[in-house]
Amino acid sequence: MILQNLFLDGVLTDITVENKKITAIEPASGSGKGLDCTGLTVIPGLVDMHTHGCVGFDTMDAHFEEMSNFLAQNGTTSWLPTTMTMDYDSIRRVTEAPRAVSGAQILGFHMEGPYINEKRKGAQNGKFIKDPDLEEFRSLDGMRVVTIAPELAGSEEFIRECGVLVCIGHTDADYETCIRAIDAGANCLTHTFNAMPGIHHRNPGPIGAALEKNIYVQAITDGLHLHPSIVLLLYKAFGPDRMVIISDAMRATGLGDGTYEFGGQDITVRDGVARTQDGAIAGSTSTLWQCVKRAASFGLPFADAVKMATRTPADMIGAPEKGRIEVGADADLLLLDADLEIERVMIAGRFVEERNEEHRRYLEEKEKIRKIASLFRVPGTFMAHHVVNQGNINSTYRLDFRQEDGSVRSYILQKVNTFVFRHPIEIMENIKKVTEHLRGKVRRLNKPALRFYSTESGENYYIEDDSAFWRMENHIDGIGYDTVDSLTVLRNAGAAFGEFQNQLSDFPAETLYTTIPDFHNTAKRLETFFAAVEEDPCGRAASVQEEIAFIREQRALASELTEMQEAGQVPLRVTHNDTKTNNVIFDRKTGAPLTVIDLDTVMPGLAMHDFGDAVRFAASTAREDEPDTAKVALDLAKYRAFAEGFIGKTADALTENEIRTMALGAITITIELAVRFLTDYLTGDKYFKTEYPEHNLVRTRCQLALAKDMLKKRDEMEKIVSEIVASV
Repeated sequence: MILQNLFLDGVLTDITVENKKITAIEPASGSGKGLDCTGLTVIPGLVDMHTHGCVGFDTMDAHFEEMSNFLAQNGTTSWLPTTMTMDYDSIRRVTEAPRAVSGAQILGFHMEGPYINEKRKGAQNGKFIKDPDLEEFRSLDGMRVVTIAPELAGSEEFIRECGVLVCIGHTDADYETCIRAIDAGANCLTHTFNAMPGIHHRNPGPIGAALEKNIYVQAITDGLHLHPSIVLLLYKAFGPDRMVIISDAMRATGLGDGTYEFGGQDITVRDGVARTQDGAIAGSTSTLWQCVKRAASFGLPFADAVKMATRTPADMIGAPEKGRIEVGADADLLLLDADLEIERVMIAGRFVEERNEEHRRYLEEKEKIRKIASLFRVPGTFMAHHVVNQGNINSTYRLDFRQEDGSVRSYILQKVNTFVFRHPIEIMENIKKVTEHLRGKVRRLNKPALRFYSTESGENYYIEDDSAFWRMENHIDGIGYDTVDSLTVLRNAGAAFGEFQNQLSDFPAETLYTTIPDFHNTAKRLETFFAAVEEDPCGRAASVQEEIAFIREQRALASELTEMQEAGQVPLRVTHNDTKTNNVIFDRKTGAPLTVIDLDTVMPGLAMHDFGDAVRFAASTAREDEPDTAKVALDLAKYRAFAEGFIGKTADALTENEIRTMALGAITITIELAVRFLTDYLTGDKYFKTEYPEHNLVRTRCQLALAKDMLKKRDEMEKIVSEIVASV
């Protein structure tokens, strides 16, 4: 794309944009081959490194789509969502929220508090203020800037070691303390003059220290936080290369007067001014573009005001591709009309109106999710949703509801894949029986329990238009692992699944529906597979002859457990049937297992299959779709760790035949999954979600490589089980 006839620094210019970047800047050619922008002036997209919210949303809500869209419409093309002084889990929740948005791009986060001074807290929530915690801060993903009061205990070490841009703010520090902080690495003042001592001729304070050391200063130029003469003072003292214009906007921005939540407190907005209940100014209700224009109206050159909201903040936070119009920079551009008002906005080479289609689809999905969620009896008011990209089968969303006390509670809403799960009502009946049985036992252990919510008609599901099948459950906060290297975590995962099975040992398995007939009937899986090979509906069998041959060789071994069960040599138990470690939620701090999730496949089954599926997933040296099969093997140390946890919780209930065939369960289930992947590949990839055409084939080869390694190590696997049983 060529943007022709733009005024760039007063010169008619053509700008070429390709692959999200500016690739050429040349004098206007008049060729007529590009987009004619006659009469428009171009400036870089704005970079807001300190903003809390807008249009009714706040960073602490941990949902950014609506904010990013509003910011984009108003000239901000990239930003740092800025957190408030809140508890650690609330801040962590923000950093874990999805950052892919249709509007202004998220460059990371700015953490403003809780490492601040109570005396200068402003609109921050005093009950969460604390001294700097380096370990805690490092555990937060995506932090790019942190505001700190340098007089707090441990602040100098924190400044040296935290690894991000440190701003001095919400501080009562004197000049000497600030000098030491700057020497330690602090390089900016947060909203200068606000929430800090001013300049005194015998105590220059933070501002005097900043001037002496020539660090950056932020300024809220909305006309309320700073008098115009103070804005001019900062400009003359620091210049456009060191002064940064910020919005410090809060959720009322873009809306009207009223009462709004801000950092767990009520904020009143009257005549556009936001204040706490004790009268302190609580952020601004201005956009960054409004702050730029007001700064210019105070007497700053317009070009410098723009620079202080584009290139300077980008340089400060270490984003050299942002805030500038140069070859190689991101194509984030504002096209201004003759009155210097925003005509069009480009982000990463696409105009905002093109991105609005993505936003429209998001809003349509959000409204549909809201309507479905409203049918379930859960407390609170729906706020927002995001897609959970986990699992191969169901569509999963996390929903946030604001409670009456202002807190946020999360739920999981799922659309069940009824092509895979053909009998969803029976699944939900199984889940109801099992969760009710578990709830009392789990609570006695002081652990969270899964709960599925009912609709007004009493069912724990909702069928939409006689087709789509929805359900809603509580969200249990914790951490899960797709891959695990820690033997302690693996041991705990084994204990979680063992405890799950043990807690259901007194539940009559025969009362559960077999919701997926022959789910782990390996013999029948093999029959289905060889029928697919014979039919070859997609013409793919010729390319997988080596895989077919191996499966044929192992057919008898893979069918052995099925035959034992049919002969009554091993008992049916209540089993989970999907015992991957990512179906265990662990405590974030202690690592202890909290609960087992994803109960779609709970039904009568074999203990060896639960054990085997877990081992296949947890003790492999590679993910289950690793394309390089040379990387795939069974890690015996991981195998032992999981076995210690699982068998340690179930050994007393297991029969001799079950113990003897634990290792066989791992081999069997690995071959079985390879068979399932390859069957799906041969029949057109209808069961498992795939990300590319050969995905199921890659999965097949990975599982077969793992099965081959297990066969080599079978004796060692059986010996490990025997040793664990003997030690219990």
